[in-house]
Amino acid sequence: MPNFNPGSRRPGGGGFRDPAGQGADKVADRWPNYLDGGYFDSQGNLKVEYVSRERVEPLAQKMSGLTIHQLRRYFGHCRVVETRLKAGGASWESIRPEIKKLAIAAADGAAKDRPKIPALFHDFIQRNTDAIKSRDDFLRGFLPHFEAVVGFGQGYFKKQRN
Repeated sequence: MPNFNPGSRRPGGGGFRDPAGQGADKVADRWPNYLDGGYFDSQGNLKVEYVSRERVEPLAQKMSGLTIHQLRRYFGHCRVVETRLKAGGASWESIRPEIKKLAIAAADGAAKDRPKIPALFHDFIQRNTDAIKSRDDFLRGFLPHFEAVVGFGQGYFKKQRN
């Protein structure tokens, strides 16, 4: 698997600027009980709230300081993991560390003197990587939820760095 470093940028590039002053923003501040009980309902179906415009779009909108490029790097890493899982030959336990690398990269990107990602996106990645306990959590829970963030957020994410 390629080296994952979604926070890398060209020399001279600026860090994430938080014009709204949301530095300590948490998903739970905007979505009470977020991920309580996991991704699935009592019948094993994905909870509709994780892919609904009403819940996901406002969250994506508050992550608007994120660039599409940054978002796609995280999402692209997830697609590589998905491909490996679906292709077979790799066990869940061998793949799980690749998922945890998302949290490592987000922590790094958020901890810089000039953070590269918004605190809300860092918290989103951290909470989700903590919630992923199984292959199904990743493939049937997190991925559709992340797809919803990407899709509903397209109009809000920056096209390029300032």
